Amino acid sequence: MKKIGILTHYYGSKNIGGLLQAYALVQALNQCGREAQQISFNFDLLDGPSKQRLRQLRLANLSMRKILRKPFRLLNNVWEKYQRAKIKGCLTVQNKLFAEFEQFIPHSLEQYTNTNIAHSKGKYDVFITGSDQVFSSNLLHLTAFFGEFLDKNKKIISYAASSDKNQFSVLAEKLFVQKLQRLNAVGVREKTLKEYIERIMDKKATVVLDPTLLLSPTDWLKIANPADVSQKPYVFCYFLGGKSVWQRKMAQAYADKYGYEVIHLPYIRRSIRSADRFLKGEGRYNVGPREFISLINGAQCVFTDSFHGLAFCINFGKNFYVFNRDDQSGPQSMNARITDTLATFGLTARHITERSAILDNKPLDFTQVHRILVHEKEKSINWLLDALRD
Repeated sequence: MKKIGILTHYYGSKNIGGLLQAYALVQALNQCGREAQQISFNFDLLDGPSKQRLRQLRLANLSMRKILRKPFRLLNNVWEKYQRAKIKGCLTVQNKLFAEFEQFIPHSLEQYTNTNIAHSKGKYDVFITGSDQVFSSNLLHLTAFFGEFLDKNKKIISYAASSDKNQFSVLAEKLFVQKLQRLNAVGVREKTLKEYIERIMDKKATVVLDPTLLLSPTDWLKIANPADVSQKPYVFCYFLGGKSVWQRKMAQAYADKYGYEVIHLPYIRRSIRSADRFLKGEGRYNVGPREFISLINGAQCVFTDSFHGLAFCINFGKNFYVFNRDDQSGPQSMNARITDTLATFGLTARHITERSAILDNKPLDFTQVHRILVHEKEKSINWLLDALRD
C-alpha cells in the first residue's frame, strides 16, 4: 500500500479549523483504505533564502494604508502582549487541549522545516498539500507546500487548497504560477480560486469539499468531548474577527429575544477582544477541537465568521448565521470561502452583511442541503482517489 504524506497547517497549530481539517483528511483517506499521515512541518523555521523571499512578498503586498498603519500595529502588538500576560493561565489550558488533539492525529515522528523537508521524500510514495490556506500569498516563500523539494517522479497534488486572497500582487502572482507548475493535480476549496488559477495560467483546477465535510456527524461525535456542553438551550458564538461589535450585538439580541443562553470563545485568537464585551453569556477558554464539535452539535443556533464554523453547521444540520470577518469585503478579504460554500448549498440567505437584517428562529430545512452534500462528497472523494493513482 502506498504511503501518503500530507502537508498542511498541522504542526503546532492553535487553530481549531486547521486541526480539524488535518484530522479529517487523514481519516477520510484511511476510510478509503489508504495509509496517510500528517507530516510534522514547522514552517516558522526558515533558512536565509526563504526569509529574503518572505520579505520581498511582504513589501510587494504593502499598500500606503498599511504603511501608515504600521506605528499603530506596533502599539497594538505591545498591547496584545500585555493582554496575553493577563490571561496566561487560560491560554495554558487552551494550549494543552490543542496539543493533545495534535497528537491524536496520525503524524510523522520527525519534525521537518523548509530546510530539511527533502528528507521526507523517501518516506512517502505520494504527497498531498492541503487542505486550508496552503496557497496563501504570505506562504509562497516555502518550498514544501508546492513540492519543490521532490524529484520529478514523485507525485504531489493539492486537495481543497485555499488562499487568503482572491487576487495576488504582481510579484506574488508570478511566483504562484511558477510554483503551481509542479503540482500533478490541483484541487481547491473555492470556486473563485479555481477561476483565478485558470485565468492566470494554463492549468486545470477542480473544486472539492473541505475535508471536514468528508466525515459524517457520527464520525465526528466519536471523538467529541461532551463534558462541558450546557444542559440549557444556548446560542454558540464562534467569531475569529475581533472588531465587529454589531455582529456580537446581533447575536446577543437574538439570544435575548428567543430565550437562549450565549456561549462564546473569548480568547480563541489568544488575546482579549474588546468586541466580546457585548456578549453577556459565558465565555469559555477551555475549548479545543473536540470541545468545539460538541458545542456546535448542542447549539440551537450558531453565529460565526469562520469557514469551519459554517462547515460544521452544514454537516450537523444546525441553524446558523454567518458574517464577513471584521466586515471585510473585496478581493483582498477572506470571504470567498464563505460566499462560495453558501452558494453551493443554496444557503446564501444566511449570510448577514447588513446591520439592519432581521433574524428569525425558524429552523432551516437541510433536506436539499444534505442531498447536495452527499453528491459533493462522492465527487470529491472520487477526484481525490483518481488524482492519487499513477
